[in-house]
Amino acid sequence: MNKRLMRGGIALAAAAVLAMTGCANNQDASTGGDTQAAADTSKDPNEALVAAATKLQEQSYKAVIDMGDSGSFQGVLDPKKNVSEFSMENTADGETLKTEMRTVDGVTYLRMTMPGAEIPGMDGKTWRKMGGEGGPGTLGNFDASQYAKSLETAADVKWAGADTLTGTIDLAKTGKQMGLGAADIAKLPQPTIPFEAKIDDEGRLTRYTMTMPAAPGAELPTKMDVTYSEFGVPVDVKAPAANELAKE
Repeated sequence: MNKRLMRGGIALAAAAVLAMTGCANNQDASTGGDTQAAADTSKDPNEALVAAATKLQEQSYKAVIDMGDSGSFQGVLDPKKNVSEFSMENTADGETLKTEMRTVDGVTYLRMTMPGAEIPGMDGKTWRKMGGEGGPGTLGNFDASQYAKSLETAADVKWAGADTLTGTIDLAKTGKQMGLGAADIAKLPQPTIPFEAKIDDEGRLTRYTMTMPAAPGAELPTKMDVTYSEFGVPVDVKAPAANELAKE
């Protein structure tokens, strides 16, 4: 079994849970990105950022979580129904790992397909139900709806364009909110990190980019780029059947 590939897949799966925040019905599905209409820059930047984070709890959406060489997760979620589904593939040393994740009623299910692995939950056949216990940084205890709330305590927030806000967040204060453990945060040479957020003309967060300082031995990515689009997309996710779950 390729241990490097396994570590990368698990880390990225955790990152996907971190980035699942929330958005739901708008018959005119819209997309974020550079082509979006301009936000209202006359609004106080702090207020605009907090409002944008809050709006992510109001609509379903599609998200892409890009972590550079580590790969990217793509999927959909609906915060009001508390469901989501994400998947990704990444390759290392000539081997490909597929990771699938579903969240239904707040319960996360994870399935990996890894060459040569016969371990339940990694064999591409069975799903593993992630328990609710565990400390910060685990899939079990992380509340996905908390991720965007890290922006609510951002500092030095300012408009940097017609649809862009910049500032900093302090992981020492918000790391637990984002699912990071104390050990991860301790490896960072500087816990205060810069971010960039893009907002559309309806005040919705459409992109959230943060850059982590390089830290030897840390499992954190250097850069995480999350895009939110297709607001109002239908999301129909079901929990795996009982016979598809790995035995505890």
